[in-house]
Amino acid sequence: MRVVGYVRELFGPEDADPAFVQGEAIRGWVRRTGHNLISVCQDVRQEGHGLARDGFQALLGIVALDGADGVVVPSLRSLSPDLMTQEIMIWDLRRRGVAVMSIDERDHELLLTPTKERLLMRDVLARLEEYYQWARPAEADEADDEDRGDGEVVVELIPASDA
Repeated sequence: MRVVGYVRELFGPEDADPAFVQGEAIRGWVRRTGHNLISVCQDVRQEGHGLARDGFQALLGIVALDGADGVVVPSLRSLSPDLMTQEIMIWDLRRRGVAVMSIDERDHELLLTPTKERLLMRDVLARLEEYYQWARPAEADEADDEDRGDGEVVVELIPASDA
């Protein structure tokens, strides 16, 4: 399986291993499991800057190009320390057609047999997806109607003294 690794340094140095250590853990897991590691995307702390999600955006780009079958993380906390955000990210990745894997054995059961809280969140996300499937065609029709104009744009110039 072609996998992309994702590592993320959390807010404080005490929160998780540095990105390098997390990346090496993923590389070791890939060697043991026989998967094909395409890339390791990372979001790291930089002094004076907030923690951005550029690495996760790069991961989504690889997935969009059909470059991976799965995403592997050192732990689900690498996605986010927040349970709701974890579930949203897992849902989104699965919706994009990739498997989500964690090298932390404690996460295996959560991915396969989620807790009641995670089940509720997954149910809400599934229903949201259903809603978008039947609501978006109406949005697309509205956009098509707007695009059918004759291409003219009306601009009214107002003298500065009247403003």
